[in-house]
Amino acid sequence: MPFCIKKCPYCDFYSVAKLSLKDGFLSALLTEISLREDPGSAIDTIYFGGGTPSLLTPGEIETILSRIRDHFNLAEGCEITLEVNPGTVGTGYFDEIRLFGVNRLNMGVQSLCDEKLGFMERIHSAKVAEQALLAARTAGFDKLGFDLIFGLPGETETSWRKDLDRALEFHPEHLSCYMLTYEPGTPMHGNLQAGRINPLGDETAAALFRLTSTHLEAHGYLHYEISNFAAGPEHRSRHNRKYWNLVPYLGFGPSAHSFGGNTRSWNHADVRRYAADLDQGVLPVAETENLTREQVLVERVMLGLRTSDGIDIKEFEKVAKRGFMEMFKDIVRECETRSWAGIENHRFILTLEGRLFLDTVTGLFAERIWNR
Repeated sequence: MPFCIKKCPYCDFYSVAKLSLKDGFLSALLTEISLREDPGSAIDTIYFGGGTPSLLTPGEIETILSRIRDHFNLAEGCEITLEVNPGTVGTGYFDEIRLFGVNRLNMGVQSLCDEKLGFMERIHSAKVAEQALLAARTAGFDKLGFDLIFGLPGETETSWRKDLDRALEFHPEHLSCYMLTYEPGTPMHGNLQAGRINPLGDETAAALFRLTSTHLEAHGYLHYEISNFAAGPEHRSRHNRKYWNLVPYLGFGPSAHSFGGNTRSWNHADVRRYAADLDQGVLPVAETENLTREQVLVERVMLGLRTSDGIDIKEFEKVAKRGFMEMFKDIVRECETRSWAGIENHRFILTLEGRLFLDTVTGLFAERIWNR
């Protein structure tokens, strides 16, 4: 869903605040679903991402899901997730979308502190977010997750723990906790460069990351991906785990990516061009990339290191046609010496401390793959 009421100053995902284009987009989306049909497939996850998917009315969500059911084979128990901005929904919204098949929510709460929400220029207050979370529970959602952002200028361990504790009062099945990043091209990055923002130091940011993991694990959550926590294995995001495990998927909509195992393609990041192509019966693909063996190996490293499952060494060796230790013995030993990682059950897994150096470790592996 490529629309937002207002673009957040830290966000670099494609979206536009032009809701007048919504009807044309929906018509094009339904066409794209039809053109990409695969009735022999077994679809077990659907994810409405954005943008702000909760700007879709329940009726529009029903129409989209109906079109998917007409052209794909939905498996029993399909996980259907909707991202929700708390500032866009009323209390009756959740009852209706649940009736139409949505069974998992991920809310863009970001914080339950009004001061932080104001800095991020969110359209909702803490009270509105809390009301939305309670309304979702009342509607019967038992797979409720939400996002939190930490690492804002001036944030301390005390203030971040307070935000986390307030979030835990709602007993979410899933939490995504993201460190604030200043992405080039965003207004917030411009403010940073202009000296209007004083970012956290590296040591403070690292302390907040450690706190996030230890505090949530102490409350029974699994830190199963670098930014994601689940209240038990059954509450991990089935859909997102496909990305991290390099499982093929289809993406619909402007800027959406699709992955076929050895190929990746992405749609035009322009809602008008997207709709114009589909009006002509043409798939709105901007580019297709055939992945080399090296690219596949780097992605296996990059994505595997993000998760608590780590890099599957046997699967890596099948693609590489070489032994993992033959290629990386010195890197593995260095990581073990620094207590950044270890090998367990044929998997190379980062420790909590190692996750602080994720980019560094990924870079070491990637350099070796490209230069072997």
